[in-house]
Parts: sequence; structure tokens; C-alpha cells
Amino acid sequence: MFRGRDVEQIKELQRQGMSIQAISQLTGWGRKTIRKYLLGPEVAPVYGPRPRRASKLDPFKAYLEERLRAGVWNGRVLLRELRERNYSGS
Repeated sequence: MFRGRDVEQIKELQRQGMSIQAISQLTGWGRKTIRKYLLGPEVAPVYGPRPRRASKLDPFKAYLEERLRAGVWNGRVLLRELRERNYSGS
């Protein structure tokens, strides 16, 4: 992943007259990646945490917590009960 200073360094190398291929060999980044950041916006991309994906189990978590509080810890029993409630996972 590029950081802001990486993009600045790449742009400086280009200003010094280096080709995209030479920059690629020097930095270890691919030619297409170098070109993307040289031709792209002035700001380096900012990556953040991805949103959590929904699980097949999410609608059944309250039921499972209730069953665990009741003392049912056997996975086969819990899976059988979930499937009776239309759980499609395994």
C-alpha cells in the first residue's frame, strides 16, 4: 500500500527524468501502479477499516445465547435446532 510520502518520492523520481519502468525497478512496485499514481489525483488514497459483513448466523445469535445460558453446549444439538429454524449454514 502506498503512503503519501511514497507517492511524493515517485513523483520526484519522475521529475528527475526517470522512466516509469526505471522507477518500477527501483521501488519494486509494478509499472501499472506507478503509472496510476503519477497520472492520478495528487492525494494518495486513504484506506480505512472495511464494514463488517453480515453473517448467516446473525439472525440466530439471540437464540444461541439463550440456549447457551440454558446450559446447552452441544454443537450438534444447537445446529439441529438452528436448522429447524431455517438456518442454511453448516
